[in-house]
Amino acid sequence: SYNYNLKNTGNVTLTGPFTVSDDKVKVTCPATSSLNINTSIDCTASYTVTQVDLDYGFVMNSATGHAFSEGTPVDSNLDSVTINAIQNPGLTLIKISNPNPSSFVLPGDTLNFSYNLKNTGNVTLIGPFSVSDDKTTVSCPSTASLMPNAAIDCTSTYIVTQVDVDAGFVTNTATGHASFEGGTI
Repeated sequence: SYNYNLKNTGNVTLTGPFTVSDDKVKVTCPATSSLNINTSIDCTASYTVTQVDLDYGFVMNSATGHAFSEGTPVDSNLDSVTINAIQNPGLTLIKISNPNPSSFVLPGDTLNFSYNLKNTGNVTLIGPFSVSDDKTTVSCPSTASLMPNAAIDCTSTYIVTQVDVDAGFVTNTATGHASFEGGTI
């Protein structure tokens, strides 16, 4: 919500209609017929934040007040306000054995893995998206960006070794990667 205080700083009474021109929103002013010297009225507006605003990190808008003096238009100064966004980039990885086999018997068996990378933050993440896995090379689609709550799936295969068979299991770890404002997420 925005509040606009229109104050008569001149030396004559101003008359309405009193309006405010804002570059982002429609402003509502009270139906006041005149404004005496050193008195003011408050006008209001609401703005709905967009994904672009969050990605940029702020909302900035400018406004000018309007009135009349004996039929002649009178404009206020141009005033601006900047409201900063709280940006919370986030990326979550869910890795699963896809779907079969979820077990192995012999060296040379193939294990398939699926990696779901989801943007769990409030800003758009930028690719390339990748996954680092300590046992295998992961392939991700060439997606340019991920909006909040959007996800992509990456895949890999792993060939079971005799060491894996002797151990009785394969454990591997993975981490997903993306970018936001030049930093790694």
